[in-house]
Amino acid sequence: MGLVSSIEGATFPAVATGMAAEIMALQRQFDASQFWPPEVMRAAQWRQLRLLVAHAVRQVPFHARRLRAARIDPETFTEADWRRLPVLTRRDLQARGDALQARVVPKSHGGITTSSSGGSSGVPVRVRKTALDNLMWNAMHVRDEIWNRPDPAGTIVRIRGTSPVLTPEQQALTFSAGLCLPDWGPPTSLLWRTGPIWLLNDHVPIPQQAAFLQEKQPDYLFTFPSNLRLLMAHFRETGAHLPLLRSVWTLSEVVDDTLRALCRDIFGCRIVHNYTSAEAGYMALQCPDTEHFHVMSETLLLEVLRPDGTPCIPGEIGRVVLTPLHNFAMPLLRYEIGDEAELGGPCQCGRGLPVLRRIVGRLYDYLMLPNGRKQRVDTGFLEIAAMPAVREFQVVQRSLEHGEILMVLSRPLAAAEKADIHRILREKVSPELRFDIVVRDAIPRTAAGKLRIFVSDLAER
Repeated sequence: MGLVSSIEGATFPAVATGMAAEIMALQRQFDASQFWPPEVMRAAQWRQLRLLVAHAVRQVPFHARRLRAARIDPETFTEADWRRLPVLTRRDLQARGDALQARVVPKSHGGITTSSSGGSSGVPVRVRKTALDNLMWNAMHVRDEIWNRPDPAGTIVRIRGTSPVLTPEQQALTFSAGLCLPDWGPPTSLLWRTGPIWLLNDHVPIPQQAAFLQEKQPDYLFTFPSNLRLLMAHFRETGAHLPLLRSVWTLSEVVDDTLRALCRDIFGCRIVHNYTSAEAGYMALQCPDTEHFHVMSETLLLEVLRPDGTPCIPGEIGRVVLTPLHNFAMPLLRYEIGDEAELGGPCQCGRGLPVLRRIVGRLYDYLMLPNGRKQRVDTGFLEIAAMPAVREFQVVQRSLEHGEILMVLSRPLAAAEKADIHRILREKVSPELRFDIVVRDAIPRTAAGKLRIFVSDLAER
């Protein structure tokens, strides 16, 4: 059968043609490049970046003007020159999308598709991509499987929104008995014989989700962090167990130390999270040996910047600026995706890929103080999340003097618990704001189905 791949001692034949062969060829390269010294990886990135910039100058007049205005020579620019190039924002991408498209794309990069973001930031965007760029997406997906999902023969239960590729009949099943598909789907199923995957919609009530999980007893659970928190509250209250669960995979939203600790305590397993976007694909994957993230430097240049535009050092939090290295259909040169991350130091695992210690959140996760100063909100809220009565919550700034904490509860709060919540908000958010506790049956999600822990009415006006 040609290519083979081995995970946890079991060898599975792979299709040696088409995408499967290309993905496995890339995995062999990635097996080596993940351990390159940082300076070797940087040199390889810079060679690819120069090819991308030269193409953008020839085929995208918008970028040619930007580079010329920044006094950047596409053939000889340095890292210091590169930092002179103004960032491209989501608003720019939304407003100038057509102007960012290349007039001609190399034929070797394959056909062109369009990818759209879910608009969790309130600024939905559309990006054109080539078959080569999509191949890199699939190759990084497989790397994630190899790093963090050791048994492809296991069963997955995926609890999230409805997929548009399902028929109406299949979609209906995800709201009731669940839909079983025979394998995990491509690209994974192209390479290994996998177990089944069960699909359940996350709008199904939590008790029904929990009963479904107990019936199926999966090896892996895949869901949103906010839905996971509700599920774990239910399992904590009922004392039920999922003894076969090996890991929980989460997507979107922020995964904090609180959620990771709760998962280890209640489900007895780790959370695996990754950092992706529709615009750039897989930006970082969770290290198989730790809980921090490795940047996918083979496919993109990722910068973490201070407010003045200089690079952060390990331990500092900064805004994330990206340049996907293989998208010649719509080059995104120094694209500010709207997130912040904390840069980390070298990883104990020995991989030379840069480290993000944590993905902190969106750039709009800031409190506006009465004096006009902005202050980052720490969205961990460890003590509130650990309260047995709390299923989920959201902190909202309504004005310069007033805020609310919206809460979904399993029972009414005791007076001491309310006092603790007010104390935590004073310490974590601001002593200058007066907060009301508002109990809700549910907390609204974004258009992409995400729960934001902090929302400011002021920032979004």
